Amino acid sequence: MLTIEKLIVKQEHRQILDLPQASLKSGELIAVLGPNGAGKSSLIKTICGEWSASQGKIHLHKKPLHQWSRQLLARHLGVLPQTSQLSFPFKAKEVVAIGATPLNLNRFALEDAVQKWMQTTDTRQFADRIYTSLSGGERQRVQLARVLLQLSQAEHAPLLLLDEPTSAQDLGQQHQLLNLVKSLCQENGFAVISILHDLNQASRYADKVWLLHQGELVAQGSPAQVLQPETVMKIWGYLPELFFNSQGQQILV
Repeated sequence: MLTIEKLIVKQEHRQILDLPQASLKSGELIAVLGPNGAGKSSLIKTICGEWSASQGKIHLHKKPLHQWSRQLLARHLGVLPQTSQLSFPFKAKEVVAIGATPLNLNRFALEDAVQKWMQTTDTRQFADRIYTSLSGGERQRVQLARVLLQLSQAEHAPLLLLDEPTSAQDLGQQHQLLNLVKSLCQENGFAVISILHDLNQASRYADKVWLLHQGELVAQGSPAQVLQPETVMKIWGYLPELFFNSQGQQILV
């Protein structure tokens, strides 16, 4: 579904990202891990087109990203940034409705879709509240509802890019959000690339891990393959203990 080949990104004559090869399929959830400054956000910005690659190729559904029309791409690729700046006094439901920009919906269908995705993201209870009055975690989930509405008419499996989606959520909401993302992959065929900092959340929810260090993709594979104590020590400078829960999932402490 998404393929990356020989990708190099430079900013101000400094190379900040080098990915020889990476790919993901419909239904997969990829956790992008690495210490601060590893190139995680740079990868998201390059895939979505905010930054231009110095060289390399990115294909979505076997078609180069630059050959997609803007409207069609917007229906197949959605981005949830870590923070979203919005100072106008919009209601939360009006922010979600912005996601309908690339879609073909009449007023009644739009109202139904807004309610559906706000219900899905646990934000419907403050639909009529002013967006700027919400907490950081509430705003984050409202923005997720907006992106999911944006992708709701995709003709092919959509790609969802998440930049630290749990950063403003409390513990319960973190797991609710990641469970939702996992279900979108399993039940709706979404492909998801998500930056995470919690290695145990990556082990629990991700199908694969892309591990970045100093701008390079140093490892990729299942969480159990990549997140070994020796690797964690090498990348983060901390040697964890490895345990397994009753379901056989690994836990790093």
